[in-house]
Amino acid sequence: MTNRHAISCRLGIFVTHPIQYFAPLWRVLATTPGLDLIVHFFSDHSVRGEMDPGFGVSVAWDVPILQGYRYEFIGRNADLSKPARVELPDARERISAHHFDAVMIHGYTHGFERQVVRAARANGVKVVMRGEFSDVPRGRRRGVLSTLLRDAYLRWFYSRVDTFCYIGEEARRHLHRRGIPESRMFFAPYSVDTALFESQRRTFTRAASRASLHIGDDQFVLLFSGKLIPRKAPLLLIRALSGLAATEKVVLLVVGDGELRQDVEAAARPMLADRLRMPGFVNQSQLGQYYAAADLLVLPSDYETWGLVVNEAMQFGLPAVVSSKVGCHRDLVLEGETGMVFEPGNAAALARCLRRFCEQRTLAARLGENARAHVAAYSTAASAAGIQRALGLSVGHEIRGERVSHGVPSSS
Repeated sequence: MTNRHAISCRLGIFVTHPIQYFAPLWRVLATTPGLDLIVHFFSDHSVRGEMDPGFGVSVAWDVPILQGYRYEFIGRNADLSKPARVELPDARERISAHHFDAVMIHGYTHGFERQVVRAARANGVKVVMRGEFSDVPRGRRRGVLSTLLRDAYLRWFYSRVDTFCYIGEEARRHLHRRGIPESRMFFAPYSVDTALFESQRRTFTRAASRASLHIGDDQFVLLFSGKLIPRKAPLLLIRALSGLAATEKVVLLVVGDGELRQDVEAAARPMLADRLRMPGFVNQSQLGQYYAAADLLVLPSDYETWGLVVNEAMQFGLPAVVSSKVGCHRDLVLEGETGMVFEPGNAAALARCLRRFCEQRTLAARLGENARAHVAAYSTAASAAGIQRALGLSVGHEIRGERVSHGVPSSS
């Protein structure tokens, strides 16, 4: 527990539910000298296990997501499919009672986020925001009226935020378009549990992982990891594979589940036979063996705000082929250096990328080394450092945390 006499900033974090990608960040922040934080949740479905509509199976994460930081459940059964109704009715009293110096939110669509911002301003509390900022439409392009209304709302909301943490280049551009000055923006990159995946990288070796999955040394392994839903476009990958001249040495690992599982298998099995591997949903503690066995990650999605599987894959030394609608492509997928980017929905363009990797076996290894070095800047420690800097500007004094060096935290 933080020494009360040493506390220089009390931070209240408000988020919908425990998230496996956020928990490592909260743990690092909780160890920051002088920073006393508490995370507030509105649902515990990710802890107790619940049917995930995307995966189509019950999901409860098998890594600790409620350890190493203080937290409180405002509620446990909020309907997260109706964001406007996820509310914090006692926001002003709660923020006042905790004597917060700052609050942090991650979005602008939930009822509680608007309530927290209003209550913070009424109590003289600073507001920090780290969100999936983006202007890329999720489906069809927005109409003129909806664009104007959205822009007006965002400008109103952002005017009530003191500092912003942007997760990547698309988020920075989004904020810049809304008139947010660079002095109020801090890079706090989207990150995965870097310590967990470094541990798995040591545990799951390539040779052992391939042996356990009955994959030969001479086979080229493509990995798709995610929900088998239309937005992720797994069937586009199958169409691209069908456009390759030879696939006899190609193994396709499809890690995940969802409504398109049967369609994917029906399309790919005749072409790949037993070289199609579909283990279904794989929990966090076992993902490493699939990354270790693979040569290349493919994420052909029609839309991704970011695409954290790219972070995971690159930490294992895999290059990535992604569509230009995958949000992280500007940051992580450097063309010809850490991977390749293709036009979304274009099976022929994806096939051309895959053909280059399949025909030049050393290409994946070379770009994979670059990818691992590049993604080191997108670590848990780097994310925490950006939030610490944003807090420091907001509250008027430095929040000293951990020095970041090559993605590995060390004491200041």
